[in-house]
Amino acid sequence: MYKLNKKLSELIGIIIGDGNIYYNPKLRKYYFEITGDPKLERSYFEYISNLVQEIIHKKPSIRIQDRGLKLRLYSKEFIEFLIKKLNFPYGKKSEIITIPKKINNWNLLKYCIRGITDTDGSLFLSKKENNLNYPSIEISTNSKFLALQIQKSLKNKYRVCFRKFSKIGINDKYVVSVNGVIMVKKWIREIGFSNKRKLTKINKIY
Repeated sequence: MYKLNKKLSELIGIIIGDGNIYYNPKLRKYYFEITGDPKLERSYFEYISNLVQEIIHKKPSIRIQDRGLKLRLYSKEFIEFLIKKLNFPYGKKSEIITIPKKINNWNLLKYCIRGITDTDGSLFLSKKENNLNYPSIEISTNSKFLALQIQKSLKNKYRVCFRKFSKIGINDKYVVSVNGVIMVKKWIREIGFSNKRKLTKINKIY
């Protein structure tokens, strides 16, 4: 059985952010797949590969397919752990995905949030009043449940903004953000990033 620690919490966050679970006992298909940018995220996918191997003791495949970078791992044991022990959804999950309830303390949550942000979040600089390099960290999701979970997890430690975007014919999108130099520096110290691509502009605020 897998131990729910910071490394597994981070991997779960990565799967929440940019992964899919395939579970079909009739066809004996049990795997998860993570998709990224082949030009910008190769080194991050090597990091994920090492993380997966440390947790599951299997080496995932990494390939380029349909112009996307794909990491895939076959493991019936791990997929059934996610589904049966953590109640993780599989198949179409974008509007119903949540952080598993067993990830219920800050020492685990911050690693799960790191994984989500590394894959489905952004760190960017914008102009605001007299500051030409005003930093923000944003997580966007179609899952209202996930957005509210993240907001609740962060609000006692950070100034958190929550927004909803609606457009006819398109699923609602929910954005959780942390803004400003003080809050972003605090995030980097306490939560951090494993995907170094997210930090390419951060030197401008230090």
